[in-house]
Amino acid sequence: MFILHLKLISTEVETCQRHRRILHVSQYMKRHAAMTTSDAKKYSQIVEACDIERVFLASNVLPSAADAFSAQVNSVEEAIKTGDIVIDTNVLLIPYGTGSASLMDIIAIYKRLKTEKRIFLPAQVAREFIKNRPNKIAELQQALLDKVSRIATIDKFSFPIMEDIDEYKKLNELIEKVKSIKKEIAKENSELISKINSWEWSDPVNSLYKDVFTRELIIETDGENNDVLEELLRRQHLSIPPGYKDSGKDDLGVGDFLIWKTIIKLGMENKKDIIFVSGDEKADWQHRAGGNGFLPRFELLDEYRRASEGKAFYIIQLSKLLELLRAKQDSVNEIKQEESRIQESNTAEVNCPFCEHKVTSRLGDQPGHSAHPICPNCGQRFHLHRTREGVTIHKPFEKAEKASSLKMESVTCPVCANVNNTKLHADAGSTVDCECNACGLSFPVHRLHDGGVRVSMYGQNLK
Repeated sequence: MFILHLKLISTEVETCQRHRRILHVSQYMKRHAAMTTSDAKKYSQIVEACDIERVFLASNVLPSAADAFSAQVNSVEEAIKTGDIVIDTNVLLIPYGTGSASLMDIIAIYKRLKTEKRIFLPAQVAREFIKNRPNKIAELQQALLDKVSRIATIDKFSFPIMEDIDEYKKLNELIEKVKSIKKEIAKENSELISKINSWEWSDPVNSLYKDVFTRELIIETDGENNDVLEELLRRQHLSIPPGYKDSGKDDLGVGDFLIWKTIIKLGMENKKDIIFVSGDEKADWQHRAGGNGFLPRFELLDEYRRASEGKAFYIIQLSKLLELLRAKQDSVNEIKQEESRIQESNTAEVNCPFCEHKVTSRLGDQPGHSAHPICPNCGQRFHLHRTREGVTIHKPFEKAEKASSLKMESVTCPVCANVNNTKLHADAGSTVDCECNACGLSFPVHRLHDGGVRVSMYGQNLK
């Protein structure tokens, strides 16, 4: 009889979890008041498992309604005068897309804050920067290769009837000059890429950061890994920010949570306002309107207020930090442009493959990045992938159609830097031998999984 009751009550609890109601379970228990004390205790334990935290989530994230209601938050202009500054990974990567003058202004601001002992780097941010820096260098190299490959040349005209016309001769001479100039450009570009490769781990941006973010400014989080994971899963289950939007990642999106734990640690120790400088406007960090973040999530505000004994938490972009600290306007404008470019490149607007509803989703700007958005109209999840040709969309478990047609590709000879045209199948893994029409070298061209091509030489690969 107990087992039967247990099955019945378990079914009720599952219904409760789906609909977020406890009333049904409590009524059921009243109907079975004749159960033994032991049975009632076990039933009580099952009721406790009925997601009570989710039912009373508002009390969980705002434990003192009076304190939260009466909390005073100064303007960011006031907070910037004495508050601590915490830098996010995406902010560290911004200078890879800007000029040297802006970089030096950023470093000057960071050094000033370091002198005032109020700039910090979460250890998770340092680790993410180390991981993502090579991608930025690779992006820079690929941009150089792409730009050179798009320099168009044409073959000389061959109309014998016009061979004695001076203008015809002049035109063919100019075509030859263009070809020659493109070879020179490709050669210089190759040497420039070799120079970039020689940076290794000492590129201009990274080298300057090493002088600013010394050991005492890089803050590790506290707690055992198992405890951190347990708390992360609990917060994700209850959709408590930050990081719950990244729960589908291989690492369960622990990065944002570790950064938040660092911010909380600094608040507990320093009891100061904290300004988090980030270009990421995700919905589990900020309230959003019109596609943009405008206020930190109220859960984060109150959690930080409690940890820091009444201080406030702010989120701003790098351009705003520079503006508040009186950096040169040219640098501020350039950083704003780069922030806008990154924001645009990290967003994809597509039609849901189920209902054709327009969906805007965050998607990394590098070929190979993917996302799994949920359509707000039909509630279906689908897949996005970024390739060199654009963004592909498909339903779960649906194979993307393979293009089997030949595509014309412009490739640079690995020896003489002459640009050659060759046809290569669009299927990933396809290979063709290309013979250079300048030096006669035969070299293989490979189709990559992201739709791009890689040139190599027999016996070695070229990077």
